Amino acid sequence: MDVNILRSVTEEAHSKGLPVAVHTGKAEDVVDAVSLPADSIEHGSFADEISDATIAEMKAKGIAYDPTLSVVEGFTNFSKGDTSLLKRSLVQQVTRKELLEGTERAASNPELNGLREGLKHYPMSLDVGGRNLLKAWHAGVLLVTGSDAGNFLVLHGPTIQHEIELWIAAGIPIDVALQAATMNAAKLLRADSRMGTIEKGKEATLLIVDGNPLQDVHALSAVSAVFMKGERVNRTSLLQEK
Repeated sequence: MDVNILRSVTEEAHSKGLPVAVHTGKAEDVVDAVSLPADSIEHGSFADEISDATIAEMKAKGIAYDPTLSVVEGFTNFSKGDTSLLKRSLVQQVTRKELLEGTERAASNPELNGLREGLKHYPMSLDVGGRNLLKAWHAGVLLVTGSDAGNFLVLHGPTIQHEIELWIAAGIPIDVALQAATMNAAKLLRADSRMGTIEKGKEATLLIVDGNPLQDVHALSAVSAVFMKGERVNRTSLLQEK
């Protein structure tokens, strides 16, 4: 998009009190998004390193960073026909059978060879994304955890736990990643008065897990109970509906 058009969209949104989230593909896109300024940057860059100066400007302007490492992993695996991400226990529990089977077929469908080959040559690297995330953290940029669900092998619901695992693998401390997925995410969505932390007067929307994720991040995928605004969700009936 022409940057002048994007700036006009941003100014109009801000004049109406609306936040602006800009999806970027490479470092020069991040420079443009920061200049607007956006309220948050999604993806950042999987292709090249975001400069220290740009990261510092993000910090100074209070721009949040959502690296969505899951989507570059999903694209990379799909290009190889690797569907191991679908085999995660939580994915199997909560994802519709038709979606799992359809994705498996797509990953091996010879009619999609051109698409998979194109993804192999797309400039994206999980390592680059991880390094940009680390730079943002070290600079004190507000981090939020998102997944870009809806893309290949990136499923709504059970992906955010794996996204946090990818953050840990990149070198982010578990407490920082958990805060990004809860308190920081609520703050960015302007919902922190209702959710994001466990406090008196808030909605009591909670995910209860077996184990301590501060000791083992995989405990996040061992969901034992879900509460929505203080009401326990009947997971058994929900899972049967899928």
